[in-house]
Amino acid sequence: MTETLLKYGAFFRAAFKQGLLNRGMLSGLLFFLFILLFIYNRLWEVIGIQNNNSSLNTIYIWYLLFAEMIILSLPKPDRVLTDDIRSGTMAYYINKPVSFFLMRYAEALGSMTVSFLVMGGVGSLMTLALTGVPPFEWRYFPLIIIMCWLSSAINVLFYCGIGLSALWLESTRTLAVAVERLAFIFGGAIFPLSIYPDWFVDIARWTPFYSVYYLTIKLVYDFSWTNLFEAAVLNSLWTVLIVGFVGFAYHHLNKKVNIYGG
Repeated sequence: MTETLLKYGAFFRAAFKQGLLNRGMLSGLLFFLFILLFIYNRLWEVIGIQNNNSSLNTIYIWYLLFAEMIILSLPKPDRVLTDDIRSGTMAYYINKPVSFFLMRYAEALGSMTVSFLVMGGVGSLMTLALTGVPPFEWRYFPLIIIMCWLSSAINVLFYCGIGLSALWLESTRTLAVAVERLAFIFGGAIFPLSIYPDWFVDIARWTPFYSVYYLTIKLVYDFSWTNLFEAAVLNSLWTVLIVGFVGFAYHHLNKKVNIYGG
């Protein structure tokens, strides 16, 4: 077990170091994040003044920060896996003492973690400068960060599953774009679902985006042990389902390579 963790940890560290060296990409993410925070900060300031609720700005800007940390940190592993399957690259790893899927997943986690931590650190300073006192107690901040990182890891796993669906689909990019749009709609990736009507929220509850995005990010302005437990349980359930699909697809991939040679 320890040897396995060290093996895939090496892939994680290599991707992490490579991500740190990619200063152009990180600078672009931070610039885009700043523009989003600045624009929406002005928007919620105006809405808060009109509704005599000055706390709206603080709540929703911190919510937006953590939502974008999950969204923007995604390194698009679906495209990498799709290209590996289409080009036959994965056949090279089938008989190697390393899982092709876990290798790619570890690499994607490394890349994601770099972007997540950089945006979390710099983004928190930006948001503090824009809003002042955050809507959460600082003692809960590490838990919120951990939960959002775990949601990001589930998000990476979800998109890895989309990449493996190249076994059956001609275009996984269309599916990835559709999933991304659904995450924005049913996950409350820009605005919390609390501002939507109840019937819409009831529909969103049946999607993985409800827990991976909304319930997790909601901890920023409505932290409680009950909410934390609910988010953890639902995220665990969806992780099991995603892992089940990934296991099925990867087994089918191995079988196809062994029988047909790719």
